[in-house]
Amino acid sequence: MATVVFDLNGTLTDAAALALPWGDAAPPRFGPEVLDEATAMSMVDTLTGTFRRFPDLLRGALVRRATLAGLGLDGIDAAMQQATTLPARPDAAQALDHLRGAGYAVAVLTNSAAVAGRHTLDAAGLLVRVDRIDGADAVRAYKPDPRVYALTVAPEDAWFVAAHWWDVTGASRAGFRTSWIGVDDVALPETAAVPEIAAPDLLTAVHEITARS
Repeated sequence: MATVVFDLNGTLTDAAALALPWGDAAPPRFGPEVLDEATAMSMVDTLTGTFRRFPDLLRGALVRRATLAGLGLDGIDAAMQQATTLPARPDAAQALDHLRGAGYAVAVLTNSAAVAGRHTLDAAGLLVRVDRIDGADAVRAYKPDPRVYALTVAPEDAWFVAAHWWDVTGASRAGFRTSWIGVDDVALPETAAVPEIAAPDLLTAVHEITARS
């Protein structure tokens, strides 16, 4: 059975919710930028042979971004709690239902631990639509390290969908056909691997995937 593998944080879920504890005081794109910074920290750790839990990296990114934005740090704990229950993208459930109705399996490959990813999916109402979930903690490294992409299904009969250019690039170099969702990144850097599909949202992407198969 053909499989579509999704990134979780910021792809199936909306990282903008990380800004909620600060309300209107948070600058635009605060949530996605926090997630980007935590991811950059994870890449540095992987490159230097270190592994720390992703929530620890996320807390560090929240503190730094809040400090740079002149926000009080009293919202950090609430933002960390928010991170465990990020809401689904508005079209996520419909996108996964479309794939399953078309005969595809749905997988998730996340930089979160697998247990944490399962909790996030459940809180977002998506867990029942997912056939398997793999977390980076299994190899104690973070995407885009090739060892993480090797955790999920073989790429020969699979697509990989992410809203992060670096994740699409990593998946592409691991052999997956890829779809990039331009909801937060907005523009692909010229040095990124070119995805087979570039779409504005999840639903458009999955319709294009099934149309091409």
